[in-house]
Amino acid sequence: MELIKLKHIKNFRDLGGVKTMDGHTVKTRMLIRGTTLFKLTQKDIKLLREEYKLSTIIDLRTKKEAEEKPDDVVEGVKYYHMPILTEAAVGISHEKKVRSFKSLLMMPSMEDMYVKMVTDDCLDNLVNAMRSILTMPEENFSLVFHCTAGKDRTGVMAALILAFLGVDRKTIIQDYIYSNKFTITKARFVYIACLIVKFSHKFALKIKHSLMAKGSFIEASLTTLEEDFGSLENFFAERLNFTEEETAAIKARFLC
Repeated sequence: MELIKLKHIKNFRDLGGVKTMDGHTVKTRMLIRGTTLFKLTQKDIKLLREEYKLSTIIDLRTKKEAEEKPDDVVEGVKYYHMPILTEAAVGISHEKKVRSFKSLLMMPSMEDMYVKMVTDDCLDNLVNAMRSILTMPEENFSLVFHCTAGKDRTGVMAALILAFLGVDRKTIIQDYIYSNKFTITKARFVYIACLIVKFSHKFALKIKHSLMAKGSFIEASLTTLEEDFGSLENFFAERLNFTEEETAAIKARFLC
């Protein structure tokens, strides 16, 4: 995994270099996970286009998020809006209306939100986006998939792609919690701010945790899929609906 250093954008990294259980390695310059492509500098654009050969952006945010803070247009790069959530969800999406105190009070647990992302309509959206990423034409790589913070929706997508490619659970969770390197400072600041304005410790801790990547969050998504389908392998077979030959070809494409 390689961190991509952009001026105003954090938590942007190449999934290349991650090892699979059978000894293969995810190819570099193929799959990049990130955050909103907002306020890119010309130097950033040059880096992404020339060094990483960026060709495609998959935006996993809600329609409202994308409208409020649109990705910068990068000449020659294809853009696809494929939201996982169709409406605002406190703790996951970042529309202005979910930042109110009332909304935060009503916020469910993050584990519940991660279960929501892999059930019902959200799962359909997630599968459609994942299938699109895995079957993109060769000329569409490298490819960035992102949400707002690059932690929740992006985290679930990255976890499922890595699992599909044969990466073990421990490594998947390590990749997921790496986002804390970029979120921990804000999380601590918000926690202290909540205490200063005399909110309860319980509420302040809840808000702090919503800004962080905890192993129990991604485990909630993965465990739910295992319980609903019997295993992640069954989930991939049933919902992605690739033949054995297609699965082998896709893995060969992303692994070396």
